[in-house]
Amino acid sequence: MSRPSILILLGILVILTPFSGLPINIRTSLLVVFGAYVLGIGLSLRTHRE
Repeated sequence: MSRPSILILLGILVILTPFSGLPINIRTSLLVVFGAYVLGIGLSLRTHRE
């Protein structure tokens, strides 16, 4: 999977996480993990293009 595709997938997961029915602690942890991945991939794409 390409990095832009992974970013799209992570975006969808971030949107769906609040509606997953999981306990608040797990939802918060998932959002932090997804956010960290988005940040890492975004930085990777930015440095790769420069």
